[in-house]
Amino acid sequence: MRPLAKLTTLLTRFPMTSGVVLPIIVAAFAYISYQLVTQEINQRDHLGRTELFRAVEGGNSEKVTSLIDRGADLNSSDNCGWSPLMKAASLGNMSALKQLNEAGADIEHHDESHYTSVMIAVVSRQTEALAYLLSHGAQVNHQDNLGWTALIWAAKQNDSQAVELLMNYGADPLLTDNKGQNAIHWAALEGNQSIVMLLGSKL
Repeated sequence: MRPLAKLTTLLTRFPMTSGVVLPIIVAAFAYISYQLVTQEINQRDHLGRTELFRAVEGGNSEKVTSLIDRGADLNSSDNCGWSPLMKAASLGNMSALKQLNEAGADIEHHDESHYTSVMIAVVSRQTEALAYLLSHGAQVNHQDNLGWTALIWAAKQNDSQAVELLMNYGADPLLTDNKGQNAIHWAALEGNQSIVMLLGSKL
């Protein structure tokens, strides 16, 4: 006898059990359906990108909203270890950045090199994204595998706007990397004298 026929027979013979069994069946069906749907939308392509990641990359805000509402994994990484939020920061996609952060995406997610969204915003020269991340509590003195901070990246790139922002949120210009160099050293090595002066003025 098939499972469904067995269940029907059970409910017919013992109608009192229907009040217990049916809610369990409904709950189980709902759970399985949810798992199937989320598994589908979280499938990754050959680059490790989920549908949510690609929606962020394509600047499709409506699709980002829809996928978040449908339970898409907010922190699923691509093959580079980047999350959708990190991708949004790199592109300066403020709509997606805000949507993902408000939905609970990990603002401190990092790749294998320990690059965070703050570092990526600096390297990508996305000042608005950087300001947003810092204003929402992103760590300002996080160090990657080389010991570099977002401030070191900004100093090397001669990015005075990023330096100002990072310093205003407590970035430490004297924090050294794995070779003992700090942001001031790196600015000097790159010949960025205005950054050296700017960092020195904040001490």
